[in-house]
Amino acid sequence: MANIQIEHNLKFTTATFGCFLRMPLNKKNLALANLLATMQNMASTYYPGVSVQAKALEELYDMHLTVIPEVFGSQILMFYVTNFVEPREILDPDYNYRVIVRTYFEIVNNPILNEQLLHAAKERLTAEKSQFFDIPENYAYEQFFNYWYRKTPQWQESTFGDPDVLENCSVDNITAFFNNLSNCPTVCLGLAQDPDLLTDLIQPELNWAGCAMPFETQNLTIPAHYAPIDEVKMRNSEQTQLLLGYGYDYELPLKIRQFSGLVFGNYLAGDESSKLFVNIREKLGAAYAVDASNYLNNSLFLISTGIEKSKLDQVKAEIENQINKVAQNEVDEQLFKKAKQKTKKIYVVGQDSLDRQMLLLLSDALKGKNVSLQERIKMVDKVTLTDMVKFSQALFLNESYCLK
Repeated sequence: MANIQIEHNLKFTTATFGCFLRMPLNKKNLALANLLATMQNMASTYYPGVSVQAKALEELYDMHLTVIPEVFGSQILMFYVTNFVEPREILDPDYNYRVIVRTYFEIVNNPILNEQLLHAAKERLTAEKSQFFDIPENYAYEQFFNYWYRKTPQWQESTFGDPDVLENCSVDNITAFFNNLSNCPTVCLGLAQDPDLLTDLIQPELNWAGCAMPFETQNLTIPAHYAPIDEVKMRNSEQTQLLLGYGYDYELPLKIRQFSGLVFGNYLAGDESSKLFVNIREKLGAAYAVDASNYLNNSLFLISTGIEKSKLDQVKAEIENQINKVAQNEVDEQLFKKAKQKTKKIYVVGQDSLDRQMLLLLSDALKGKNVSLQERIKMVDKVTLTDMVKFSQALFLNESYCLK
């Protein structure tokens, strides 16, 4: 029996479904996944050309198909996701789930793997990579994670993958990679007005070995090991990028490491009243932007900010000061309540986002748990001030990366 879960779409006039294929994260896999995704987004044997494939999707009332690899902790997930207008919304007898499913699998299962398209994909990725890393924030993030995983290089280069593979990949390499995808654990997820009919149409197409393999994994989270490092690099940017990475024990209770971590992020940098925004941007006049994010699958709490070069030391000291204050139980209770409300609002808004609901389904599939949006909101509600303090006390500064 294939791994498939299509939920009832109760509120959207658009529907979505997708196949997600899981493989271990390493630089080679990620580079090959990026190349294959670029090729499949361009053309397929049924639609042999960029304009031909684009027109075929456009004629299905702008059906959208995205092929992209995404990194989740220690795993790469190959996304094959389509969004389309629900047939019930269109008075067209030739537009139905059957046509949508057929077109989807014609593209997904039948890539063009030749030298010409591979060369075009390499050129496109080279241009995208250059544009991406021209932005100082993006370059700083990539370098931060490269240092964070300097002792486990298979997890470095986590945006585009191994540059040598991107440059030297052959048709045989990409063909072997595509063929091996059939052995990757796979799940099909979706939201539609008629989930039973869509399931019946998709089920026979899920005929490769990975569709019957367990999709969940117990090894998604990468532990953070204490190995502090302080790096300062020069790039002659207008502003300095400062990233402070705090590790924590991945075996902390979920309430602490996930939901308390999210609340703490909003307490520090959720809006204009948050601690770091007020103290770094308003009082010091030092920051252009400040963000605090909890990377649950990496056991990482990351604070990033773009600042004036002359105020680097002041900003670092203030960030560490604010974290230490919470760890010592010096908490602004009103701001804590506001941070909880903001965290809950993120989930509430997610109820009106088709993409957000798909990501939650995917998260549940990876972890083998079904946790509804309402349950997540309740878990945020249960976070106490003491829980947030415990999270801050569990943090250890493991990396300071500065790009000037």
